[in-house]
Amino acid sequence: MEPAKRLWEFVEACQTAQTAEQVSALFLAAMTELGFPFVALASHVDPLDPPPGAMMVLRYPETWVRHYSAEQYQRLDPVFEVANRRATPFQWRDPRLIAKLSKDQMRILNEGREAGISSGITIPIRGPDALPASCSLVPDAGGVPPENITLAHSIAILAHERTRQIFAAQVTEMTPKLTKRERECLTYVARGKSDWIISGVLGISEGAVNRTIERAKKRLGVATRTQAIVRALHAGEISLHEIAN
Repeated sequence: MEPAKRLWEFVEACQTAQTAEQVSALFLAAMTELGFPFVALASHVDPLDPPPGAMMVLRYPETWVRHYSAEQYQRLDPVFEVANRRATPFQWRDPRLIAKLSKDQMRILNEGREAGISSGITIPIRGPDALPASCSLVPDAGGVPPENITLAHSIAILAHERTRQIFAAQVTEMTPKLTKRERECLTYVARGKSDWIISGVLGISEGAVNRTIERAKKRLGVATRTQAIVRALHAGEISLHEIAN
């Protein structure tokens, strides 16, 4: 099938998908067809403990995923580090990239190679109000035609965007409305203000600020202030414009 037709078929199927699981299944099927047995379309987080809104489509050896998570390799992953600072695809074995890696980062690549994950290609992915992410593809031993990599690039971006849209819609539908005071406190937290400073601005006690933020976290169903800010942004409870002002 011609690449343009394959891509159009994926676009149509992806737009009709109503859940992240449906998008994941479509993406994995497309990658199998294109010759990539191992793939990771994922946010740059712990694969076994992703935060709300994280993209996590993995087809890697289970033993490697468990080891990666146990060692918290997402904090040092050289693939994530490179993907965070560039916009174009890159190969893991590019000598210009390898030359800049630390000893610990080289160890991660070597351990991944031993687990069967080697000679990969990574596509950095950006999205509005989305966690940093990328798509890593490991081709069959015989390699794949260049056009398959180009097609996989487009499909990965489409799958990530559709999943982001689904997550955003779910958050908007499921998130209870915050009170005016909760929105104010979260906005100031997003600006980097301490509880003490917020208390002075709003004319309430520091303890009241803390309790208000804790109520907002509970209402949003999150564990940290950072997660509360992300979810509130997705839900439209606070805005980037408000945070910037």
